[in-house]
Amino acid sequence: VFVFVGNIPNSKFLNELTKLGKKSYILTDDNMMTSQEGIYACGDVRKKILRQVVTACGEGATAAFAAQKYIEELKGVSYK
Repeated sequence: VFVFVGNIPNSKFLNELTKLGKKSYILTDDNMMTSQEGIYACGDVRKKILRQVVTACGEGATAAFAAQKYIEELKGVSYK
């Protein structure tokens, strides 16, 4: 978990690991997974239209759920 505050995304350290868009916003799919399998991004560091706390919270829940499913598939174990 990386937490940063500001108007400009501090994601350049991920440049070689995952795809970044204009102004260094992280590109994700609908499940918040980046171009690097198993790495998720959410909140204002992600390329999106609406930048509000409520959308970031929803994205966090989506990323957590998707990451859990990803880990379960790796281990072959379901956590309930």
